[in-house]
Amino acid sequence: MTSTKQLPIVALVGQPNVGKSSLLNKIAGGRPAVTSEVAGTTRDRQYIDTSWNGVDFTLVDTAGLSLEAQSELEHNVNKQIDIALAEAEAVILVVDGRLNRNSVEQTTLQKFRKIKKPVILAVNKLESPKLREEKLVEFQSLGIKPLFGVSATSGAGLGDMLDSIAGIIRASSGRLSLEAAPESNLPGIAVSIVGKPNVGKSSILNAILKEERAVVSPIPGTTRTAIDSRIAIGGVDYTFIDTAGLKKKEHRQQQPDIFSGFQTFKSIRRSDVCFLTIDAAEEITKQDQRIAQEIFSQEKGCVILANKIDLYEGDEEKLRDYISLHFPFLWMCPLFFVSGKTGQGLNQALTAIKPIYERRHKTVDNQTLSEFLMKAMQKNSPKLLRDQKKPKVFSLHQTDANPPHFELLVNHPAAISQQFRRFLENSIIKELDFWGTPIVLRLRGKDKT
Repeated sequence: MTSTKQLPIVALVGQPNVGKSSLLNKIAGGRPAVTSEVAGTTRDRQYIDTSWNGVDFTLVDTAGLSLEAQSELEHNVNKQIDIALAEAEAVILVVDGRLNRNSVEQTTLQKFRKIKKPVILAVNKLESPKLREEKLVEFQSLGIKPLFGVSATSGAGLGDMLDSIAGIIRASSGRLSLEAAPESNLPGIAVSIVGKPNVGKSSILNAILKEERAVVSPIPGTTRTAIDSRIAIGGVDYTFIDTAGLKKKEHRQQQPDIFSGFQTFKSIRRSDVCFLTIDAAEEITKQDQRIAQEIFSQEKGCVILANKIDLYEGDEEKLRDYISLHFPFLWMCPLFFVSGKTGQGLNQALTAIKPIYERRHKTVDNQTLSEFLMKAMQKNSPKLLRDQKKPKVFSLHQTDANPPHFELLVNHPAAISQQFRRFLENSIIKELDFWGTPIVLRLRGKDKT
């Protein structure tokens, strides 16, 4: 397994709540990162590809620096920042311009003065031109140059700062290639790792990447944003998306948790295949089922991961039956018992992704569908419903792929029972090999055009 990072990386770092995520959003032209007035909202590294004046680069938003870390989580967060700094071609140290220069910790300044790579000081939250001029004079004494007065809200000063970044990247050694082959930057097969909080999604991602890309902690809800990680497995490109866990709905949720739920659903929609992750050692809850239903509703390919199998002490066959009972609509999806901690079962789960992706893009010719329909009708023809016309089925066609859509031509849609429709859907998956992905079967009356 090898990393496929292609673009030069620029890391946004700084103390909590100085506006790093807002700067990333403004530069990227959207809202990819969770932003909030609550300090410490960002905890993991958030990677966003962007471009300025023809120079492509990856902007990385990091958690707030806490150099006096006390808890295990704070130590892990600082470790993530150190990894981002090691990856970066250039660093943007963001400070809050509404505060005075003494608000920047001396330990922070010492840390960045020692870094042997370009460091840019971004004095943020300076919307007023007059205030910007005054604060730049004040913050010059910190000894980090170049420095720019910017506003993530209005965008003021960002052009000059980005010009400086583009210049640094252009001047860098031959390590960077702005003429990289287009294939190297493709995201490949998109796989989101989804599940409720604390089921081990980040541990699974780390085991797949064989690096600590996401913060791992036993504290529920550690991950709040979706993180894209591009890797190649057996010559195939993949983008793995680690997502915030969905929490049980509360009437008064904290703002970051509301954003996290949105990120999870958004990540499912971005995916080709989802790793639905549950805790093998705990009971399946309504939150688990809600996420599974979203995967099914969005017609995404799915692999079910029963994580923490190393902690499960029961009978595995009974566990398999228990999981199937709670996710009956995902009967076509493979189930693997895995451990993000030990790596058990993950290789088998990974090998299931590509075949599911290929099935989602598969098309079946009309001749094959005609023969299939004839055999299916011989096994189970539609029954007459009360107060309906006698059901007649004429033909079956595939109308779309990714996901697979089929159209059944009948005399009258209301005459076709749900039982027959379900039988035909299941038969298409089994007989025509669409395992791992929901299909869509629509009925069309013969008199409809």
